[in-house]
Amino acid sequence: MDQDRELITKVLSGDYDAFEALVEKHQGRIYRHLRKMVKDYNVAEDLLQETFLSAYKGLDRFSGGSSFATWLFRIATNAALMFLRKHKPDNVQYDDDIKTRVHIAHTPVSPEFANTPLDLLLSNEGRRKIEQAIDDLPLTYRTVLMLRDVEGFSVEEVSKITDSSVAAIKSRLHRARNSVREALESYYAERDLYARRGVSR
Repeated sequence: MDQDRELITKVLSGDYDAFEALVEKHQGRIYRHLRKMVKDYNVAEDLLQETFLSAYKGLDRFSGGSSFATWLFRIATNAALMFLRKHKPDNVQYDDDIKTRVHIAHTPVSPEFANTPLDLLLSNEGRRKIEQAIDDLPLTYRTVLMLRDVEGFSVEEVSKITDSSVAAIKSRLHRARNSVREALESYYAERDLYARRGVSR
C-alpha cells in the first residue's frame, strides 16, 4: 500500500490530520495546474480549496482504480472547467473542434519534438518564452501539455483526468508541443538576428 492509500485509510477512520498530510503533499501541483487553467492567482486559490473540500467529502468514493493524484487532478480540472464555463464561456471549448480556429492545427508535427518532454526544454535559456507560449495555447492544449509534460502523468492518466480518449490526448499533445516548438524557434531566430547585428536586447 503506497503512502497516499495509507493516509486515505486513516482519513476514513476519522484521522483528519492524515487528510492534512494529503493536502500538504499535493496542493502545490494542484495549485500550479489550476493557475495555468484559469490564469488567475486568486481564483486558483479558491478552486484549490474547493478541490480539496470535494475530495474530502467524496473520499469514500475513491475506488483506487487510478492513483489518488489522478483522481485529485480530475476533481481540480472539473472545478476549473465549471468556473470557466460560468465566468468565461468563450474560453472553454474542450474538444477538438477548437483546431479549426487555431494555427497549430495546420502545423506539421515534428516527431523529434513531439517525443521530447517539455521539462527538458524548460531548463533552456528560452524558458520564459516557452512559458508564454504555453499560456497562449487554447485551454484544451494547454491543459494536456501541463498534465503530461510538466506534471508527469502518462497519456492514459491524462485521458482519465480530462475524460478524453487516448487518441485525442496524443493528438492535442503533439499539436501543443509543436506550437511551443515554433515559439522557441522564433525566439532563437530573432535572438540570433539581433546578435548578428550586434544589437543587445
